[in-house]
Amino acid sequence: MRTERIAAVLLAAGMSTRFGEEDKLMADLRGKPVAAHTLETIASMAFAELVAVVRPVEFAPVLHRKLDRRGFDIIVNERPEEGLSSSIRLAVEHVMDKRKVRGILICLADMPDVPQTHYNHICMAAEDIRSVVASTDGFSSSPPAFIGRKHFPELLALKGDQGARALLSHGIQIETIGNVLHDIDTPEDLGRPPVTPT
Repeated sequence: MRTERIAAVLLAAGMSTRFGEEDKLMADLRGKPVAAHTLETIASMAFAELVAVVRPVEFAPVLHRKLDRRGFDIIVNERPEEGLSSSIRLAVEHVMDKRKVRGILICLADMPDVPQTHYNHICMAAEDIRSVVASTDGFSSSPPAFIGRKHFPELLALKGDQGARALLSHGIQIETIGNVLHDIDTPEDLGRPPVTPT
């Protein structure tokens, strides 16, 4: 499916409890904040909509500014403690009435090394509004992932921090090479060597 028919959804409202006091999305990684790597990659592609679900501006002022500058629709998750599912529900509610959007591409702001080519592979593997396409490291399914419009009601019923994991496990799996799918959970993760996409 062409990216022009997909809404890219950046999930950036997590509590970062394992990272400590600092906001992990604003932690420096190779000269810029962790979240900047992801949002810049997504913003450089021709998506129908750019949507970001974030914490209130007083907790993430720099991130709000960066997203605004890149043209994202910013949705505030007032209850990030309810987990990933609450952010997915907010994003789906936001794009539900936009008929040109045939599905969403769920992206995590703490996955800084996913290359544009991988996002493209996921979108290309999505055939229609019934499609579900997930990333995999060969072991488990995860975002980035495409979920077609037909599954929006299912997404609106999600609860907890597992997100759409069950749905993703039944979809097409796009395997990655190396540690493209690594996410930043602890300060130690910032020291991992950068990924060289192949």
